[in-house]
Amino acid sequence: MKPVAVYMALALLASGCGKGFLDVNDNPNAPVNGAPALLFTNALASTAAIVNGDDFFTLNYPLCYEALNSDYQVAYTITRNGYTSSDFTCVWTDIYHNLNDYLQVEKGGAPFLAAASKVMEALDYQMLVDGYNDIPYAQALQLGSGITHPGYDRGQAVYDACIAKLDTAIGLLESDSVQAGGAYNPGSADILFGGAPNAWAQLANTIKLRMLLHEAAVAPSAVRTEAARIAADPNGCLSRTAFINPGYATDASQHLSPLWSTMGYTITGALANPDQSPNTYFIDKLGAYGDPRVGFFYCCSPFTGQPSGNPFGIPTNTGATYVGSGPTATPPYNVPAPVSTWGILQGPAQASILVAAWESLFLQAEAVYRGLLPGGDAVAEADYEAAITEDFVYLQVYTDGNTTGDPAGFARAYFTQNIPDVGWAASPDKFRAIITQKYISLCFTNVEEAWTDYRRTGFPADLPLSTDPGALYPRVLRFVYPQSEYETNAASVAKEGAVTPVSPKIFWMP
Repeated sequence: MKPVAVYMALALLASGCGKGFLDVNDNPNAPVNGAPALLFTNALASTAAIVNGDDFFTLNYPLCYEALNSDYQVAYTITRNGYTSSDFTCVWTDIYHNLNDYLQVEKGGAPFLAAASKVMEALDYQMLVDGYNDIPYAQALQLGSGITHPGYDRGQAVYDACIAKLDTAIGLLESDSVQAGGAYNPGSADILFGGAPNAWAQLANTIKLRMLLHEAAVAPSAVRTEAARIAADPNGCLSRTAFINPGYATDASQHLSPLWSTMGYTITGALANPDQSPNTYFIDKLGAYGDPRVGFFYCCSPFTGQPSGNPFGIPTNTGATYVGSGPTATPPYNVPAPVSTWGILQGPAQASILVAAWESLFLQAEAVYRGLLPGGDAVAEADYEAAITEDFVYLQVYTDGNTTGDPAGFARAYFTQNIPDVGWAASPDKFRAIITQKYISLCFTNVEEAWTDYRRTGFPADLPLSTDPGALYPRVLRFVYPQSEYETNAASVAKEGAVTPVSPKIFWMP
């Protein structure tokens, strides 16, 4: 992916890294003269590409979801955590470009689209803060007002502003005018929820809850106040996965589903990243838990029905099987014929996951456990088990060769085991169990959230360090600002001091 020089106030003067499907706005300084609904559709598709196929996926290596294949030249930037201002640049540029699109939609004035755009803006800024901490916010995206060198806002201040933005959006979505629909309803232009305002309110509450839990240790009073608003909202949080599908297809490379094209296959059916390998830590962890999902995250050997992998760091296994499962791979458990839809890679037109039902339910389980949402231990357990079940159902997990079996039943067999961090009753540390199972379920679907959980909680506590003896840092704890900022917004970024992959910490980190 090519680096792109940017002016932060504009968000992008060039095309960025993750553009492609439904692109209608090549230059944010001169937005297209089209309906806000069309720009909104494009913006949602772009967000899906960011979450499902942008530079975040490099984090799969230090999170031990994947490893490098020893058949290829070792990528020492990855194995040594030696990230610089040239890495993760697409996270910055693509998100700010995306934010500019939502801002244009919001300025269009339609209440539904304005509210939904506010929700997506909060999500975008949350992802930026969790990667970079301090970022331009109050002065961002204001090139038209003459602000060419925006100042940086503190990460916690951006969080506060985004939570207020979400509250405003929820108020709009639940207002009589938006609820009544009519001309305000975007209908099919909303490729996320099809114009359902209550679903958007649930998404807003879920994103808010995610942010509140991130900062629970540093702003307990404010977190409790906002959590009470979520508890009082009859819409609550998501209980279903927020899927985006603008019409992914195999007619062009840029029309492939982002997850499929990032870690799966190209338009010609070739491996998109043949240097990928399963991670031995993750394989062994799932094996210790009796977790059948291992064969649904990774390809399996046609001889053993199980995957083989490499550690995070210097690869050792030339025969490691490929990351990802799906209709082109050998199914697990020695099933002789491929299944049409199973595993993490389900097809080139598979929908993108914006926020998964299992993540939302794990967030709710944690919030109930912390006493931020009502219900006590029984509700926390129910949310925890429902979260695991949702992931099994999405992956279409089967464990006995019966591909028409009941994934929910297999999930119950899994989480009723008498194993700590699996069975609720068997887990002396319920919080650790929630974060551990959330970490497993987020494999390849939201690596930034798993990275955030590790940085804020320390779980999984046995996450290994790189095996590369030349590692520059034990962990990657944050992103370095992109080189374009140091070149075009030098005075503002200089105030952040020396930035490395380990410091300064994100504001919510212990």
